[in-house]
Amino acid sequence: TLLSSYVRAIQKQEGITGPLFQKHTKAKPLIDEIEIEPAYWNTTFGTKISISEGKSYLETCVEYVHQNPVSSGLVKKPDEWEFSSFRDYLGLREGRLIDYELLRKSQLLNVENRHPNSSGGTINTVIIGIGSNIEVEKNIVQMLTILKTHVKVVTVSSMIRTKPIGIKNQAEFTNGAVKVQTILNKIELNQVLKAIENEMGRDRLALKFGPRCIDLDIVVWNGKIVDEDYYTRDFLQKSVKEITD
Repeated sequence: TLLSSYVRAIQKQEGITGPLFQKHTKAKPLIDEIEIEPAYWNTTFGTKISISEGKSYLETCVEYVHQNPVSSGLVKKPDEWEFSSFRDYLGLREGRLIDYELLRKSQLLNVENRHPNSSGGTINTVIIGIGSNIEVEKNIVQMLTILKTHVKVVTVSSMIRTKPIGIKNQAEFTNGAVKVQTILNKIELNQVLKAIENEMGRDRLALKFGPRCIDLDIVVWNGKIVDEDYYTRDFLQKSVKEITD
């Protein structure tokens, strides 16, 4: 129904007849029980997008929709694109684009019985991993300044110099962690972190272990380790331990 209505509107607007789309489009349930791998995403959709392995199909699609205007160069930050639900996720607008019940059932929305714009709600304590090997001091300071506009920054760990992983021929990295408190849920906060990376010029098509101006990852969520890298990287464990009560 949506596609047919869209086609008729464009035909009327442009004064044309005949098919508008070259290929048949497909509908796929967002709640399919599959985990997304980068290879699957690129192969199936023919689209290059930087995602973490093991995300649900729903979470991946939500992230793709929010980041697409940025990747296409239409805006610098997802919250500048008025036609997606990103501003609603952040509580900046009370729109009707989000199916809150679906997100609750899928455990992607952990704030109970409230609209994101309403007062109150769960306060989440989160530790975010930090990494950079391009203009390190400038970029980390800038990142923290931007981050403070979205969440409450509790404390920042010491920074540790580390050897590059995977690609050796590049500058050493500076790594650390920051503890924050927020009413945002995990998917909302992750969207904010991706938006900050984009605003600072993160290259989404660069090699996985290549140079980067800033890298932000949720490591601990309300006392639970949620990033598997924690178990294999000593510097990350030290940073987390330093700022853990």
